[in-house]
Amino acid sequence: MFSPGFGNPRQLLVLACAVAALAIPILSWYATQSVHSECVFSLSKVTGVNGNTLPGEDGRMWSNEELVDRAYEQAVDSGRCDPPRPRRKQ
Repeated sequence: MFSPGFGNPRQLLVLACAVAALAIPILSWYATQSVHSECVFSLSKVTGVNGNTLPGEDGRMWSNEELVDRAYEQAVDSGRCDPPRPRRKQ
């Protein structure tokens, strides 16, 4: 019969330490990530006849996520929104 081999307390301790050694840095990284404060701001984008986004004044094509991030940063810079904060301080 097949035995998994994790009946030894020393092996269980090593396994628990390995799981903790992997989980602690991942959770620490997650806790320190910035989150945006709740804020209402407006955003507009110009599209062509067929609905494609037109390039900005610098000739660059901005994605929707980049446009939202840029509008949020402008709202923070103007004082209309609170700046992002670490997730652990929610």
